[in-house]
Amino acid sequence: MMIAMPEVIKAVGMPEILGGAWMGGTIDATGAVAAAGAFLGEKAATIKMIQNVLIGVTAFCVAMYWTMKVEREAGRDVGAMEIWNRFPKFVLGFLAASVLFSILDSSLGKDLGTAMLDQGVVRGGTRLLRGWFFALSFAAIGLSTNFRELAKYFKGGKPLILYVCGQSLNLILTLGMAYIMFYLVFPEITAKI
Repeated sequence: MMIAMPEVIKAVGMPEILGGAWMGGTIDATGAVAAAGAFLGEKAATIKMIQNVLIGVTAFCVAMYWTMKVEREAGRDVGAMEIWNRFPKFVLGFLAASVLFSILDSSLGKDLGTAMLDQGVVRGGTRLLRGWFFALSFAAIGLSTNFRELAKYFKGGKPLILYVCGQSLNLILTLGMAYIMFYLVFPEITAKI
């Protein structure tokens, strides 16, 4: 999808913003979307970053809904600690990193901030760690996967059929929702991007 989607978007003449939103909603990894967005342009990659900002809001709303509606026991109030226990804490780390780097960028000035954050100390210093953590995370996933147990589920090709059907539905729904949000609900914001 990272390679094929930009080509399809270009071939059908889809606007860059709509294409970026479509890729951002269907390609899960931000890095893969940024790479695919590079084929379309800067606006396409920016749309994914906007979607990432909303992850925290969405996670909080899901935690609230789940604790207050889905798993709520009759006659029992849901306390703040229950919501806190279910809230995905990575959102706080994401928010803290965003605030920290925004403060650094604004306090260093535009040129120095760009030099340090994008080209220098931060990016260069984290590149090695990022590679190692990425490798370790995939190794951990592989070590915890029992392929013998999974093999019985792959007979007959049903998981492949399920994946293709699910991904096709995801592509259609995401494109429809991106069009509705960017061109019907918020056309004035889209025009400014």
